[in-house]
Amino acid sequence: MADSLPLICLDSVQEEEIQWLYYPYIPRGKISLCAAYPGVGKTYLLCYMAACVSTGRQFFDVAPFTVEPENVIYLTTEDGLGDTIKQRLRVCGADMKRIFSVQEDRTALTFDNPVIENYIRQVNPALLIFDPFQSYIGENVELNAANKTRERLNHIAFLAEKYNVAVILVCHFNKNAKGDAITRIIGSTDIVGIARSYLALGNVPEEDGLKFMSHEKSSLAPRGKTKLFEINPDEGGIKALGENDLSMDDYIRQASENRRRAAPAVEAAKEFLKDQMPGGRRPAKELKNLAKANKISDRTLDRARKELGIVSKREEFKGQYVWIFPESSSDTA
Repeated sequence: MADSLPLICLDSVQEEEIQWLYYPYIPRGKISLCAAYPGVGKTYLLCYMAACVSTGRQFFDVAPFTVEPENVIYLTTEDGLGDTIKQRLRVCGADMKRIFSVQEDRTALTFDNPVIENYIRQVNPALLIFDPFQSYIGENVELNAANKTRERLNHIAFLAEKYNVAVILVCHFNKNAKGDAITRIIGSTDIVGIARSYLALGNVPEEDGLKFMSHEKSSLAPRGKTKLFEINPDEGGIKALGENDLSMDDYIRQASENRRRAAPAVEAAKEFLKDQMPGGRRPAKELKNLAKANKISDRTLDRARKELGIVSKREEFKGQYVWIFPESSSDTA
């Protein structure tokens, strides 16, 4: 009962140092968020982190406070364990004997299910991942209702502190293209509020394959540098490519400015495609060669193609690719 809880004098409370899995990005005993739009690579990044924990390796160039391999629980409802998670863990060099998950009836787990604490007791993990967090909040909980989400998240925060485990909640961004890195998180802002650290992932504008991991919130230490990387299965899964001080909001502004500057060129490329495809279809190679002769870049041409809804299709097995206006053929799959 709340009316029976005793007061304590802070003079009797012993101060404690924050412990870290990877400073300053992932604190132990606390909740952290990792958020991105679909397809950016957050699952790959988390498999890389799990692999680092399982082998006692550095995460990017961040040295752990212990070099001893530790256990990881990776709970996911989005990806298959055999065809996705284990393959990516293997590519990232994980010690599979230290990675644990749930394969059957995965959707039955919720944050307040006692079995989660039993898993923690059984495995003693350094890292516990929920991917994505909304799968574990409970089907009857409205994500935008702070009083409901906080109740469920408080239980996980309690377990994180009790067992000194770093908990990562994987989040999706909402469909609203406006707002900052905080307000783009699906659900109540209370979700960001309970997290002590928040990592945002995205694609670096105008840089094919280059991605960023920015440290958007850090309640326990100064924010870490933004890490640049690419997904490269031939080089350990995640290949580090430097760092900078840009935030997700900086990258959003950069992408917006790039689109604004590119708009006239894209419109010109659209007119070019309309003029050069009077029949509604033409070999892609011909169009690209003509575009190059008209000083239209491949990037601008491809953006114009996508905005016009033009599809690229191979005419026959191992045949040439043709670009087709959607209204010119019902067979554009």
